[in-house]
Amino acid sequence: MIAPHAAPSARPEGYTGIMNRERAIDQIVLAALCLASLPFAPPSDAHVVAFLAAVAATCCLDVASSASVRIAAAGAYLAAACALFSFASFLPLVAYALGFERSRLARSAWIVPLAASARSLGMPLAALLLALCVAACLMAWRERRAEGERARSRALRDSLQERSLSLARKNRDLMASHDYEVRLATLAERARIAREIHDNVGHLLTRSVLQVEALQVVHAEDERARADLAQVGATLHEAMDTVRKSVHDLHDDAFDLRSRLESVVEACGLPGARLSFDARDVPVPVAYCFVALAREALSNVVRHSDATRVDVSVIEYPAFYQLVVQDNGSAGAASAAVGKGSGEERSTGPSSTGTTAAAPLTGEGGLGLKSMEERVAALGGRLRAEHRAGKGFRVFAIVPKEEKRND
Repeated sequence: MIAPHAAPSARPEGYTGIMNRERAIDQIVLAALCLASLPFAPPSDAHVVAFLAAVAATCCLDVASSASVRIAAAGAYLAAACALFSFASFLPLVAYALGFERSRLARSAWIVPLAASARSLGMPLAALLLALCVAACLMAWRERRAEGERARSRALRDSLQERSLSLARKNRDLMASHDYEVRLATLAERARIAREIHDNVGHLLTRSVLQVEALQVVHAEDERARADLAQVGATLHEAMDTVRKSVHDLHDDAFDLRSRLESVVEACGLPGARLSFDARDVPVPVAYCFVALAREALSNVVRHSDATRVDVSVIEYPAFYQLVVQDNGSAGAASAAVGKGSGEERSTGPSSTGTTAAAPLTGEGGLGLKSMEERVAALGGRLRAEHRAGKGFRVFAIVPKEEKRND
């Protein structure tokens, strides 16, 4: 009598499987009306059993998530209502619970037992139960609509919350990008000021120093004049040293490792070159070293490797800074690159992981790699160049932080 459900998901959207407060109130009202109609029904001792069975079937329809359980409960009660008029007296309760089923056939299944019991109930009571069943169906339809509206409201709320979080994240990204652009503009202005001081004030001071030294030679016989010129020369030399120190400080402050590495990666000309940067306040010596390493490693990839992708990453750890240049070149290309150097292959032999460590040498007999090693060693770090089977060639450098070097 009841159309089977494909799955519990056949319930209307927003169905929770648990009676909410509004549904409980509707069922209490319907139960009270059914009990009030009993005086008009033929006397029977089975009304108590029918009421309890109707309550049990209603609970199964409301709570059970399994379609087979709901079908069994509703089918059993409707079959009993076809045979016993006392069960038909509580059909409005079951009709209300069936009103939440997805199938129209299931929602109207109560008509069959009501029609079968109409003669036993009598026309007045059958008409009253019919009206109560129709009212139950309308109440279920109203509650079903309300559940759908609540589900849509929750979905809209979740969507708005997701959009709000997305906007907040984009706003943070924009603020970070703005701060980065401001910092780059500040560094560029510092670099410009350093150039202006070096090109203008520095040259003027240099010319003044030369003029004073020339006057000292001219007035070499005049002790007083030579002493005065010596004091002026000392003052100019002090000013020159101060300007030189200020220019170097400004230039170092204007050095931004991330922007320099972006320029180096872009200049290498490889379409698959990418930069990953996660470091803050990298010391200037380390920054210069990393730029030189990246430039040399990318140059080797362009000239000697068959790689199509290169990843450059700079990561700051609590104790050291790390630079990795990883490409997807083959071992044969790496060996060919080594052969173009000094005619001998630099390798550390098979490693514990089964990979062969081989360093790519430049066309000047490995001077590029030696220079990279010396730069890193001067900062107390370590450099390793190796080819990993199936993963390409990698240049790996770590430089300890200054406090670790001092320790």
